[in-house]
Amino acid sequence: MQKMMSNKKIIICACAAVAVIAVAVIALLTNKEEAFRSILVYDVDGSAVIERESVGTMNAAENLYLESGDRVSVASDSSMRMKLDDDKYVMAEADTVFSVEAEGTGEDSKTRISLEQGAITNEIKHPLSEGAQYETSTPNSVMAVRGTIYRVELYVDENGQQNTKLCCFQGKVATKPVLPDGNYGEETLVPAGSELTVYRDGTMSDVGDIAYDELPVQAVENLLDMMENGQEVTGISVEELAQLASGEETAGDTSKSGGDQTGQPEKEQAESSEETAAAADVVADTQIHTKIDVAGNAPAKPSIEKPQAPAMKPTTGQQAPLPQAPVVNQPKPVQPASTGNVAQGNTGGNGSQNENAGNGSDEDKSDDDKKDEDKDKPSKPKTYKVTFMYEGKVFATQTVKSGEKVAAPVLAPAQSGAWDFDFGTKIEANVTVFWK
Repeated sequence: MQKMMSNKKIIICACAAVAVIAVAVIALLTNKEEAFRSILVYDVDGSAVIERESVGTMNAAENLYLESGDRVSVASDSSMRMKLDDDKYVMAEADTVFSVEAEGTGEDSKTRISLEQGAITNEIKHPLSEGAQYETSTPNSVMAVRGTIYRVELYVDENGQQNTKLCCFQGKVATKPVLPDGNYGEETLVPAGSELTVYRDGTMSDVGDIAYDELPVQAVENLLDMMENGQEVTGISVEELAQLASGEETAGDTSKSGGDQTGQPEKEQAESSEETAAAADVVADTQIHTKIDVAGNAPAKPSIEKPQAPAMKPTTGQQAPLPQAPVVNQPKPVQPASTGNVAQGNTGGNGSQNENAGNGSDEDKSDDDKKDEDKDKPSKPKTYKVTFMYEGKVFATQTVKSGEKVAAPVLAPAQSGAWDFDFGTKIEANVTVFWK
């Protein structure tokens, strides 16, 4: 009997051990799946604070792993860098506040950086898979990418309004404003080397070239570090970035500042030169007329070279002395207007008419010529509006040229579903597309 009881105890213990092992294996597998979306703080220059709902507040440190939902505050004169998974980097500048959400796996990863203050630079080295998303949001905009390098900054303008500035250094970024009523505005693609400002009221500036010389030093240093590690940044070279990082002026800036400093003396020198040249012309004309009077006839072109300017140098506020008035006022021989001015390339008529002819003014053109020019001018392509609707509200709009195809919005209104439209269709009229 005792032997049977011992066997039962052994069997029970064995079953318990098997159960414990099974639970451990499941836990390990689960943790391995969750650990894929790692968020590692790998550099802290200065100080930063992490706010975590389950823990509270703690100081950021190198090799600290963040959790999805953590809120980060970078102090003044500080910076912090994070690595998400193995190929996504976030560089936060001084006085920056943001939260990070990272969910899913490699096939359907969802990453969202919500910027509340300051500026961050994002580097996504490898293109995302079709099911993955990487977004940066601010109070008045949302940006989505597939693989790129871009910087997002929240700044306050002179009117106290908080605006969003986007700079795309590589790839392209799709951005949409968040309108005051909470809906999204029209999606805009910002290509590499370009920047865009989204204003507080939901309006956007035109897409223009990045003003690299207006970037703060921290942003320039981040770009320089990436370029030195093999990344490409559109619109600027490594040498130019190094100059900006060191605070040196570029060649263009130096020449501009030099011109500003010496502009007034150059003007005075130019005026003095003009006065000296005018005096030389008067002396030359006087000598020419004197020789003409002696000879008794006027040659078509005097063969006498103009003498050099008088040896005297006028000082500031003084003019070069001129010849006596009776000599200066002697009339010059005038050629008949019909002979034209050969030196100017005219073929006849008065000077004003020839000047207009040389400039190709519209007055000299016949009506037939004008009509031919109008025909040669390219006509403005016709455009159509494509409206994307989600749950009865406008989700996004795009303007498409006639005969071209519309692209699906980069941002999706929901995790499941699709746009009920064939995006291979050429647009020939205004179209409304619904989410199904």
